[in-house]
Amino acid sequence: MTPRPWCVVVVAILLLGVAPVARAQSASEPALKAAFIYNFAKFAEWPADAAPADPLTICVFGDAAIADALDETVKGRTVDGRKTVVVRVKPEGFRGCHVLFLAGGDAKRVQTMIDDLKNAPVLTVGDREQFAQSGGVAGLFVEQGRMRFAINVEAAQRGRLRISSRLLSLAKIVKDDNAHP
Repeated sequence: MTPRPWCVVVVAILLLGVAPVARAQSASEPALKAAFIYNFAKFAEWPADAAPADPLTICVFGDAAIADALDETVKGRTVDGRKTVVVRVKPEGFRGCHVLFLAGGDAKRVQTMIDDLKNAPVLTVGDREQFAQSGGVAGLFVEQGRMRFAINVEAAQRGRLRISSRLLSLAKIVKDDNAHP
């Protein structure tokens, strides 16, 4: 027997601690994406030699609405006891990020940034189609009118990031496309 779609949503929200169901369903797209990004950080571990210092830095490239929503989402919250801050970055300013959200926009520029961070301990998150398959760690996508996410375990391992099995159990697991070695 397959689980009912609403059961999956309720379990995901409870597991990730996003918000009560009514609030999550009425949330704006930027607020929903911000909640996913924040929870990805909560369910990730960085290698000891690259563990996030205080504060944990969540960077946003290319989407001011998501940066604003993230500011609201992280306000007063921590990740593993660390203060969390949101930084808006330019293409050349993403080196100090622990989490980097790359908005759809210029696909070639986004791919260059993913490639530049291929072996770095940075949790890359994006919302363009096939983001995770292109070498990003976590990709947000809409399926049947619902926000879903894919995790590229190989990309996380290359960056020496450990993604919680609780998060992986909710994700669509993908691999790198052959087009982007």
